[in-house]
Amino acid sequence: MKLRAVLPLVIGFVFLPAALMLTVGILILVYGSYARDYLFGSLILALVATTIAGSAATLAVIFREARVAKLQTDFVNKVSHDLRTPLTSIRMFVETLQLGRIQDAERQREALSIVAEETERLSALINRLLDWARMESGRRSFDLVRQPVEPIVDAALQALGAMTLNAPHVEVVREVSSGLPQVLADRAALTEALVDLLANAFKYSGDDKRIALRAWAAGPTVSLAVSDNGPGIAPREQKRIFEKFYRSREALQRSIAGTGLGLAMAKHIVARHGGRISVESEVGKGATFTISLPAAPAALDSAA
Repeated sequence: MKLRAVLPLVIGFVFLPAALMLTVGILILVYGSYARDYLFGSLILALVATTIAGSAATLAVIFREARVAKLQTDFVNKVSHDLRTPLTSIRMFVETLQLGRIQDAERQREALSIVAEETERLSALINRLLDWARMESGRRSFDLVRQPVEPIVDAALQALGAMTLNAPHVEVVREVSSGLPQVLADRAALTEALVDLLANAFKYSGDDKRIALRAWAAGPTVSLAVSDNGPGIAPREQKRIFEKFYRSREALQRSIAGTGLGLAMAKHIVARHGGRISVESEVGKGATFTISLPAAPAALDSAA
Protein backbone atom coordinates (compact mmCIF):
# COMPACT_ATOMS: atom_id res chain seq x y z
CA MET A 1 0.00 0.00 0.00
CA LYS A 2 1.40 3.40 -0.96
CA LEU A 3 2.57 5.86 1.70
CA ARG A 4 0.33 8.63 0.36
CA ALA A 5 -2.69 6.36 0.81
CA VAL A 6 -1.70 5.35 4.35
CA LEU A 7 -0.65 8.76 5.71
CA PRO A 8 -4.16 10.31 5.84
CA LEU A 9 -5.40 7.17 7.58
CA VAL A 10 -2.65 7.36 10.20
CA ILE A 11 -3.46 11.01 10.85
CA GLY A 12 -7.22 10.43 10.95
CA PHE A 13 -7.13 7.16 12.82
CA VAL A 14 -4.31 7.74 15.35
CA PHE A 15 -3.22 11.35 15.82
CA LEU A 16 -6.63 13.02 15.80
CA PRO A 17 -8.17 10.69 18.42
CA ALA A 18 -5.01 11.07 20.53
CA ALA A 19 -5.21 14.86 20.26
CA LEU A 20 -8.88 14.80 21.22
CA MET A 21 -8.22 12.63 24.26
CA LEU A 22 -5.37 14.92 25.33
CA THR A 23 -7.71 17.89 25.00
CA VAL A 24 -10.30 16.09 27.14
CA GLY A 25 -7.74 15.54 29.88
CA ILE A 26 -6.66 19.17 29.87
CA LEU A 27 -10.23 20.48 29.95
CA ILE A 28 -11.18 18.19 32.80
CA LEU A 29 -8.40 19.77 34.85
CA VAL A 30 -9.17 23.36 33.86
CA TYR A 31 -12.94 23.82 33.71
CA GLY A 32 -15.71 23.43 36.22
CA SER A 33 -18.12 20.52 36.31
CA TYR A 34 -20.89 21.87 33.99
CA ALA A 35 -18.62 23.22 31.30
CA ARG A 36 -16.37 20.23 31.71
CA ASP A 37 -19.19 17.74 31.20
CA TYR A 38 -20.49 19.65 28.17
CA LEU A 39 -17.09 19.80 26.52
CA PHE A 40 -16.29 16.25 27.50
CA GLY A 41 -19.45 14.98 25.79
CA SER A 42 -18.78 17.05 22.67
CA LEU A 43 -15.23 15.79 22.39
CA ILE A 44 -16.32 12.18 22.91
CA LEU A 45 -18.80 12.58 20.04
CA ALA A 46 -16.04 14.05 17.90
CA LEU A 47 -13.77 11.14 18.85
CA VAL A 48 -16.42 8.59 17.87
CA ALA A 49 -17.09 10.39 14.57
CA THR A 50 -13.38 10.51 13.80
CA THR A 51 -12.98 6.81 14.60
CA ILE A 52 -15.92 5.89 12.36
CA ALA A 53 -14.62 8.06 9.52
CA GLY A 54 -11.12 6.59 9.88
CA SER A 55 -12.50 3.05 9.85
CA ALA A 56 -14.58 3.76 6.75
CA ALA A 57 -11.60 5.29 4.96
CA THR A 58 -9.43 2.32 5.92
CA LEU A 59 -11.98 -0.14 4.58
CA ALA A 60 -12.34 1.86 1.35
CA VAL A 61 -8.57 1.77 0.75
CA ILE A 62 -8.42 -1.95 1.56
CA PHE A 63 -11.26 -2.73 -0.87
CA ARG A 64 -9.67 -0.56 -3.56
CA GLU A 65 -6.29 -2.23 -3.16
CA ALA A 66 -7.94 -5.66 -3.20
CA ARG A 67 -9.81 -4.76 -6.40
CA VAL A 68 -6.63 -3.53 -8.10
CA ALA A 69 -4.77 -6.65 -6.97
CA LYS A 70 -7.50 -8.86 -8.44
CA LEU A 71 -7.45 -6.93 -11.73
CA GLN A 72 -3.67 -7.28 -11.89
CA THR A 73 -3.89 -11.02 -11.18
CA ASP A 74 -6.54 -11.45 -13.89
CA PHE A 75 -4.36 -9.42 -16.25
CA VAL A 76 -1.30 -11.57 -15.59
CA ASN A 77 -3.33 -14.75 -16.08
CA LYS A 78 -4.81 -13.45 -19.33
CA VAL A 79 -1.48 -12.27 -20.70
CA SER A 80 0.14 -15.58 -19.72
CA HIS A 81 -2.56 -17.42 -21.65
CA ASP A 82 -2.19 -15.10 -24.66
CA LEU A 83 1.58 -15.65 -24.66
CA ARG A 84 1.33 -19.39 -24.16
CA THR A 85 -1.09 -19.96 -27.06
CA PRO A 86 1.17 -18.76 -29.92
CA LEU A 87 4.24 -20.23 -28.24
CA THR A 88 2.55 -23.65 -28.11
CA SER A 89 1.65 -23.45 -31.81
CA ILE A 90 5.16 -22.35 -32.76
CA ARG A 91 6.79 -25.12 -30.74
CA MET A 92 4.45 -27.77 -32.11
CA PHE A 93 5.03 -26.88 -35.77
CA VAL A 94 8.79 -26.41 -35.31
CA GLU A 95 9.10 -29.83 -33.67
CA THR A 96 6.99 -31.39 -36.42
CA LEU A 97 9.21 -29.88 -39.10
CA GLN A 98 12.40 -30.83 -37.26
CA LEU A 99 11.30 -34.46 -37.01
CA GLY A 100 10.48 -34.56 -40.72
CA ARG A 101 6.87 -35.55 -40.19
CA ILE A 102 5.71 -33.23 -42.98
CA GLN A 103 7.13 -34.37 -46.28
CA ASP A 104 4.85 -32.53 -48.68
CA ALA A 105 6.35 -29.20 -49.76
CA GLU A 106 2.97 -27.43 -49.83
CA ARG A 107 2.15 -28.53 -46.28
CA GLN A 108 5.60 -27.43 -45.14
CA ARG A 109 4.92 -23.96 -46.54
CA GLU A 110 1.56 -23.90 -44.73
CA ALA A 111 3.23 -24.88 -41.46
CA LEU A 112 5.90 -22.20 -41.86
CA SER A 113 3.20 -19.64 -42.68
CA ILE A 114 1.40 -20.51 -39.44
CA VAL A 115 4.66 -20.19 -37.50
CA ALA A 116 5.24 -16.75 -39.06
CA GLU A 117 1.70 -15.61 -38.20
CA GLU A 118 1.96 -16.82 -34.60
CA THR A 119 5.37 -15.17 -34.24
CA GLU A 120 3.93 -11.89 -35.49
CA ARG A 121 1.01 -12.17 -33.06
CA LEU A 122 3.39 -12.87 -30.20
CA SER A 123 5.60 -9.93 -31.18
CA ALA A 124 2.58 -7.60 -31.38
CA LEU A 125 1.44 -8.59 -27.88
CA ILE A 126 4.91 -8.08 -26.41
CA ASN A 127 5.28 -4.70 -28.12
CA ARG A 128 1.91 -3.65 -26.73
CA LEU A 129 2.95 -4.55 -23.21
CA LEU A 130 6.21 -2.67 -23.66
CA ASP A 131 4.31 0.37 -24.99
CA TRP A 132 2.11 0.32 -21.90
CA ALA A 133 5.15 0.06 -19.64
CA ARG A 134 6.69 3.09 -21.37
CA MET A 135 3.45 5.02 -20.97
CA GLU A 136 3.18 4.16 -17.28
CA SER A 137 6.75 5.27 -16.62
CA GLY A 138 6.40 8.42 -18.75
CA ARG A 139 9.14 7.25 -21.12
CA ARG A 140 7.02 7.14 -24.26
CA SER A 141 7.52 10.31 -26.25
CA PHE A 142 5.02 11.83 -28.67
CA ASP A 143 6.09 13.83 -31.70
CA LEU A 144 3.25 16.33 -32.03
CA VAL A 145 3.26 17.98 -35.44
CA ARG A 146 0.58 19.43 -37.69
CA GLN A 147 -1.46 16.61 -39.16
CA PRO A 148 -4.52 16.49 -41.41
CA VAL A 149 -7.21 14.28 -39.87
CA GLU A 150 -8.28 12.38 -42.98
CA PRO A 151 -5.08 10.30 -43.46
CA ILE A 152 -5.24 9.26 -39.80
CA VAL A 153 -8.83 8.09 -40.26
CA ASP A 154 -7.90 6.16 -43.41
CA ALA A 155 -4.90 4.49 -41.74
CA ALA A 156 -7.10 3.32 -38.86
CA LEU A 157 -9.75 1.99 -41.25
CA GLN A 158 -7.05 0.15 -43.19
CA ALA A 159 -6.04 -1.62 -39.97
CA LEU A 160 -9.71 -2.46 -39.34
CA GLY A 161 -9.90 -3.92 -42.85
CA ALA A 162 -7.19 -6.41 -41.96
CA MET A 163 -9.25 -7.52 -38.93
CA THR A 164 -12.43 -8.01 -40.95
CA LEU A 165 -10.97 -9.99 -43.89
CA ASN A 166 -12.45 -13.30 -42.76
CA ALA A 167 -15.47 -11.88 -40.95
CA PRO A 168 -18.83 -11.99 -42.79
CA HIS A 169 -21.49 -9.29 -42.55
CA VAL A 170 -19.35 -6.31 -41.60
CA GLU A 171 -20.58 -2.88 -42.64
CA VAL A 172 -18.10 -0.04 -42.20
CA VAL A 173 -19.19 3.59 -42.54
CA ARG A 174 -16.70 6.41 -43.06
CA GLU A 175 -17.91 10.00 -42.66
CA VAL A 176 -15.32 12.76 -42.70
CA SER A 177 -16.45 16.38 -42.98
CA SER A 178 -14.73 18.43 -45.66
CA GLY A 179 -12.35 21.23 -44.77
CA LEU A 180 -11.42 19.91 -41.33
CA PRO A 181 -8.75 21.94 -39.53
CA GLN A 182 -5.48 20.20 -38.86
CA VAL A 183 -4.49 18.98 -35.41
CA LEU A 184 -1.21 18.76 -33.54
CA ALA A 185 -0.71 15.02 -33.31
CA ASP A 186 1.64 12.10 -33.34
CA ARG A 187 0.20 10.33 -36.35
CA ALA A 188 1.21 6.80 -35.34
CA ALA A 189 -0.02 7.22 -31.75
CA LEU A 190 -3.35 8.80 -32.68
CA THR A 191 -3.91 6.09 -35.30
CA GLU A 192 -3.18 3.53 -32.59
CA ALA A 193 -5.84 5.05 -30.33
CA LEU A 194 -8.41 4.94 -33.15
CA VAL A 195 -7.49 1.35 -33.97
CA ASP A 196 -8.06 0.40 -30.32
CA LEU A 197 -11.58 1.86 -30.52
CA LEU A 198 -12.28 0.17 -33.85
CA ALA A 199 -10.96 -3.16 -32.55
CA ASN A 200 -13.30 -2.90 -29.56
CA ALA A 201 -16.23 -2.11 -31.86
CA PHE A 202 -15.36 -5.15 -33.98
CA LYS A 203 -14.97 -7.51 -31.02
CA TYR A 204 -18.11 -6.49 -29.17
CA SER A 205 -20.52 -6.27 -32.10
CA GLY A 206 -22.64 -9.28 -32.99
CA ASP A 207 -22.60 -11.37 -36.14
CA ASP A 208 -24.09 -8.54 -38.20
CA LYS A 209 -21.50 -5.86 -37.45
CA ARG A 210 -22.04 -2.18 -38.23
CA ILE A 211 -19.11 0.10 -37.41
CA ALA A 212 -18.90 3.82 -38.15
CA LEU A 213 -15.96 6.21 -37.95
CA ARG A 214 -16.91 9.86 -38.18
CA ALA A 215 -14.85 13.05 -38.03
CA TRP A 216 -16.14 16.61 -37.76
CA ALA A 217 -15.23 20.00 -36.32
CA ALA A 218 -17.18 22.21 -33.94
CA GLY A 219 -15.55 25.52 -33.10
CA PRO A 220 -11.95 24.95 -31.96
CA THR A 221 -12.46 21.20 -31.47
CA VAL A 222 -12.02 18.30 -33.89
CA SER A 223 -13.92 15.16 -32.95
CA LEU A 224 -13.38 11.55 -34.02
CA ALA A 225 -16.14 9.10 -33.10
CA VAL A 226 -16.33 5.31 -33.38
CA SER A 227 -19.80 3.77 -33.13
CA ASP A 228 -20.93 0.15 -33.09
CA ASN A 229 -24.13 -1.88 -32.82
CA GLY A 230 -22.91 -4.02 -29.94
CA PRO A 231 -24.65 -4.82 -26.64
CA GLY A 232 -23.86 -1.42 -25.14
CA ILE A 233 -22.23 -0.57 -21.84
CA ALA A 234 -24.04 -0.38 -18.50
CA PRO A 235 -23.89 3.05 -16.81
CA ARG A 236 -22.07 1.61 -13.78
CA GLU A 237 -19.24 0.43 -16.05
CA GLN A 238 -18.87 3.49 -18.26
CA LYS A 239 -16.62 5.30 -15.78
CA ARG A 240 -14.44 2.25 -15.18
CA ILE A 241 -13.79 0.98 -18.70
CA PHE A 242 -10.88 3.41 -19.11
CA GLU A 243 -9.10 1.99 -16.05
CA LYS A 244 -6.09 -0.20 -16.72
CA PHE A 245 -6.75 -3.94 -16.52
CA TYR A 246 -10.50 -3.41 -16.22
CA ARG A 247 -12.72 -5.60 -18.38
CA SER A 248 -16.49 -5.30 -18.58
CA ARG A 249 -18.79 -8.09 -17.51
CA GLU A 250 -19.86 -8.50 -21.12
CA ALA A 251 -16.28 -9.28 -22.14
CA LEU A 252 -15.80 -11.75 -19.31
CA GLN A 253 -19.13 -13.51 -19.92
CA ARG A 254 -18.48 -13.88 -23.64
CA SER A 255 -14.77 -14.73 -23.14
CA ILE A 256 -13.75 -11.96 -25.54
CA ALA A 257 -9.98 -11.80 -25.99
CA GLY A 258 -8.23 -8.77 -24.54
CA THR A 259 -5.88 -7.56 -21.84
CA GLY A 260 -7.90 -4.65 -20.48
CA LEU A 261 -5.31 -2.12 -21.65
CA GLY A 262 -6.73 -0.89 -24.96
CA LEU A 263 -9.02 1.86 -23.66
CA ALA A 264 -6.53 2.87 -20.95
CA MET A 265 -3.84 3.30 -23.61
CA ALA A 266 -6.22 5.24 -25.86
CA LYS A 267 -7.08 7.56 -22.97
CA HIS A 268 -3.39 8.12 -22.20
CA ILE A 269 -2.58 8.89 -25.84
CA VAL A 270 -5.48 11.32 -26.20
CA ALA A 271 -4.57 13.06 -22.94
CA ARG A 272 -1.00 13.56 -24.18
CA HIS A 273 -2.52 15.26 -27.25
CA GLY A 274 -4.34 17.72 -25.00
CA GLY A 275 -7.70 16.09 -25.74
CA ARG A 276 -10.23 13.91 -23.99
CA ILE A 277 -12.07 10.68 -24.70
CA SER A 278 -15.65 9.94 -23.72
CA VAL A 279 -18.30 7.26 -24.21
CA GLU A 280 -22.05 7.37 -24.79
CA SER A 281 -23.97 4.12 -24.60
CA GLU A 282 -27.23 2.46 -23.72
CA VAL A 283 -27.59 -1.22 -22.99
CA GLY A 284 -28.75 -2.97 -26.15
CA LYS A 285 -28.10 0.07 -28.36
CA GLY A 286 -24.37 -0.04 -29.01
CA ALA A 287 -21.73 2.46 -27.96
CA THR A 288 -20.02 5.56 -29.31
CA PHE A 289 -16.50 6.52 -28.24
CA THR A 290 -15.51 10.09 -29.07
CA ILE A 291 -12.02 11.58 -29.16
CA SER A 292 -12.05 15.39 -28.91
CA LEU A 293 -8.86 17.22 -29.89
CA PRO A 294 -8.00 20.91 -30.06
CA ALA A 295 -7.55 22.17 -33.59
CA ALA A 296 -4.10 23.47 -34.51
CA PRO A 297 -3.78 27.14 -33.49
CA ALA A 298 -4.63 29.67 -36.21
CA ALA A 299 -1.23 31.35 -35.74
CA LEU A 300 0.41 28.20 -37.06
CA ASP A 301 -1.88 28.25 -40.07
CA SER A 302 -0.80 31.75 -40.97
CA ALA A 303 2.85 30.94 -40.42
CA ALA A 304 2.73 27.82 -42.58
